[in-house]
Amino acid sequence: MPRPPLRPARPPRWRLASAGLALSLALGLALSLATGLRASTPLRPAPHPGLAQLPTQMLWAWERPEDLRGLPPNTGVAWLAASVRLRGQAADIRPRAQPLRVSPGTALLPVLHVDADPRDHPALSPAQREAIVATALRLVQGQPVHALQLDFEVRRSQRPFLAEVVRALRARLPAEVALSMTALASWCAGDAWMDGLPADEIVPMAFRMDRDDTALRALLARDGHFPRPDCRQAAGTATDEPPVIGLQAPRHYHFAPQPWTRDQWTALLNTPSPPAAR
Repeated sequence: MPRPPLRPARPPRWRLASAGLALSLALGLALSLATGLRASTPLRPAPHPGLAQLPTQMLWAWERPEDLRGLPPNTGVAWLAASVRLRGQAADIRPRAQPLRVSPGTALLPVLHVDADPRDHPALSPAQREAIVATALRLVQGQPVHALQLDFEVRRSQRPFLAEVVRALRARLPAEVALSMTALASWCAGDAWMDGLPADEIVPMAFRMDRDDTALRALLARDGHFPRPDCRQAAGTATDEPPVIGLQAPRHYHFAPQPWTRDQWTALLNTPSPPAAR
């Protein structure tokens, strides 16, 4: 799963300074126009049809042997299908090496995990972007899948490259295949850098939130969802952290740091979501 960067992004603190009557009037007019535009324009297009084929509960199956046979009908598996590590000018591609066992008919969502070598900083070149996109396309080519998930660990300086990858991948994916992407929780709380990205689903990870944990948990307990509209279709949580009180989303992804067991997923999927605080 994406790890928080060394210095996780925090919601910006805006400060408004007076710059004269003319500037104030200009800003007021611009804000009025923007407000009117937002009021008359939908926040986002209708959900991609491929997402409707995914269950409301998804278990992440990472790079380890996993036996997920016998899951309930409303539960699917987002499985790590391949990994790409960027280093220098290279892009090292590693297909999944561990067995995954599921029952026939289980909804499967292939996941492509991408990270950057912390010692051999990647060039983030067009060739590396093409390697990521080509690997992702191979995961869906000729396969009966409705969606693909991109799980990309990036630092702040690498965000433009991630945006390039998302745009290139969405442009080349078959139209019937939805593009899902994971996101740090802080990106969905007040950071606007993802605005306009053509991902069909953004999955904020409400775990491993580092120094933002207390503030984000309080926000979710109060509102039930992340502030950014694009981050309200789905959410991810982890089995080894306390439940996120009040978090509501049409689709939940569940991460376990150890291989899943039947007792674990049975208890998890049978536990009602905690209500939002009043």
